[in-house]
Amino acid sequence: MRKKPIDFATFKKIQKMPLNIFNKWLIDLCNTCYDDGVNSVRIKDAVEITDSDLMTILLSVKGIGKNRAQEVMDKILEEQDGN
Repeated sequence: MRKKPIDFATFKKIQKMPLNIFNKWLIDLCNTCYDDGVNSVRIKDAVEITDSDLMTILLSVKGIGKNRAQEVMDKILEEQDGN
């Protein structure tokens, strides 16, 4: 069964809150959730692919030749440099 977002006691507490207090509570909740999400992403779990690894992967796809693979690589590097 799916967990409910809030329990009944919290719902009743929210109903009694003035608008400005509710807004602050909601912003704090959103910030906490965002921080939890950011902290749950672990950099060590990220896979690093080198340019040569990517080129090898592209060349292993049937129908992609050296020229097309290089075009894809150039586009990826161009987008990466733009950000």
